[in-house]
Amino acid sequence: MSRLPPQSATALADSDRKTAIVTSFANIRLDEIKADCRYYSGYKPCHKFDGCPDCPHYEPRGEQILIIKLGAMGDVLRTKAILPGLKRKHPASWIVWLTEAGSESLARDPLVDEVVTFNPAGLLQLEGRRFSRLVCLDKDRHAVSLAAKLIADCKQGFAPTAFNTISVWNEAAMYALRLGLSDDLKYRINEKSMPQIVTEACELPWVGDGYSLVLTDAARTAAEKHWLQVLGSAHGKKIVVGLNTGCGPVFATKGWSLERMKDFVMLMRQRDDVVLMLLGGPRERDTHRELMRVGGADAGVKVFDSGNDNPLELFFALVARCNAVLTADSLALHIAVALKVPVVSWFGPTCAQEIDLYGRGEKLVTDFPCSPCYLKICPKEVTCMEALSAQSVAEALDRVLSVPAS
Repeated sequence: MSRLPPQSATALADSDRKTAIVTSFANIRLDEIKADCRYYSGYKPCHKFDGCPDCPHYEPRGEQILIIKLGAMGDVLRTKAILPGLKRKHPASWIVWLTEAGSESLARDPLVDEVVTFNPAGLLQLEGRRFSRLVCLDKDRHAVSLAAKLIADCKQGFAPTAFNTISVWNEAAMYALRLGLSDDLKYRINEKSMPQIVTEACELPWVGDGYSLVLTDAARTAAEKHWLQVLGSAHGKKIVVGLNTGCGPVFATKGWSLERMKDFVMLMRQRDDVVLMLLGGPRERDTHRELMRVGGADAGVKVFDSGNDNPLELFFALVARCNAVLTADSLALHIAVALKVPVVSWFGPTCAQEIDLYGRGEKLVTDFPCSPCYLKICPKEVTCMEALSAQSVAEALDRVLSVPAS
């Protein structure tokens, strides 16, 4: 008959410790539970294994801070520039971010402790909670109405009026409100970027904080596989330039014209050091087909289509693999900035000064006297985006690529 080996002193100690933990939790009282600990949920064990009473891992959440920024997606991303300043001012804090469905991956950040989706289930999670600080940086009427209803010791940013219009909670947010009241102020006088504007609205000093994106391991792995499927070994040691072919539908006039993009593809066909990766969504499917046709296999495979149905997190990871990204004022621009990928971006209908590239790129601004205009449809025969030449973009690309990576 076999005999079990005697237990080591370490094993016995571990066994005694586990027994003590089980006994501790089996008899724990409600007043001993540290419900405010950042590791506690009440739903499942925190796996610190020391029990709530006298646990050395206990870390109180501190100040509860709620950020309300629902959309648009690019604005959600660049609003994250407020996070470093918030954490410097409130180091012991638990930051909650409320955003629309589909933008959760944009709001996730090492400095954000909880992302809540703007839907009935998400709103129920906020009811009854008391926040030390509530920051509403969205003019959406649903957002400001919610900000008025939630409990917070201090409120900042946009607020509702009794007339279903927009006001502000604090004087520091008045500049952000004024920008919506005067085209001259917004279009021609203002020199502040959007990250600076929202940071100052939160009564935080502007020190040039950037914003970042979290790339999951799953997204990196998927991007590696997708990259190999699309490019294979064709890129070798060549420079991979991402050409973002679209922009949001609200201001479609921001997008570069198809004819100029075709001109740019023809320029890239002549270069042996560059391959072009087309980046876009479902609306750009026909554009990609046309650009792939213009790219032509007769000049060697130099233009590749990354696809038009990529999940958002895979799109992040594909952008991260580019050596540079060319784009209109769009979500892809903010993704590239967040990932510190060099950018060439063009502006006509929208305000270039509100975009901060943090020294990693170049902005091409058309000199039409009517821009910026924020028109959804341009009445001119030749638009400012049609006037942006492929040569000027190619020259800006060379300048950006010549700057050493920071």
